[in-house]
Order: sequence, then structure tokens, then C-alpha cells
Amino acid sequence: MAKGTIKRFDFRKGFGFIVDDKTGEDLFFHKTAWQGNGPIRQGIAVEFVSKESEKGPQADSVIPLDGGKASKKKPSGKPAKPASLEERVASLESSLRTWKVLTLIALTGVVLALVTVL
Repeated sequence: MAKGTIKRFDFRKGFGFIVDDKTGEDLFFHKTAWQGNGPIRQGIAVEFVSKESEKGPQADSVIPLDGGKASKKKPSGKPAKPASLEERVASLESSLRTWKVLTLIALTGVVLALVTVL
């Protein structure tokens, strides 16, 4: 397996690029190739299988070198690193989906109550 670093990842489109440590070549990868438990972030060291696709070099079976597990370091007393813009947008999108579902359920309840009264 080759080693590299995630150069860029677009969470909305679900793909990114890995820089191969040996060749410096950029390899495309899709989120379905990710085999870690955590989020995909820029700068994470990974192992991967390199293959050729119709559009050029591609990384498959992308595994974070730390196993995708959160580190078990003791708190250092420093404040936590602020969430990235991508993480904030993803959180807002998730909250919006939840809000839409709850609103739909509430409206359904109101309509059923009105139908029952009439």
C-alpha cells in the first residue's frame, strides 16, 4: 500500500485528492473508498491502493494511518480547535433537515386535528 496525505476534500461533492508521498502525484478518491471511522479532513496521513481509472490515477481503500480513531491524549488545558467551515456547514445542513422533518410532522398533526374536527 502507498502512503500519502489528503490534499483536498470537497464534502458536498464527496471526492478529494491525495498526494502520494513517494511520487508527489495527485490521486483522485471518492468518499466510498474511505475506510476510516472519522471524518475525512485535509492533512490526514493515509494509506491507499493506487489504480488507474479512465480519468487518471485513483486511490482506493483509503485508510487513515491512525486507524480513524480519535486520539486518546490527555487534555492539555488548551482550548479545542475551532470547527472548520465545512464542519459547520455540514452541521447546519443536518440541523435544517431535522427541522424540516419536525415541521412536517407538526403540520401533519394540525391537518389531522382539523380533519377530525370537521
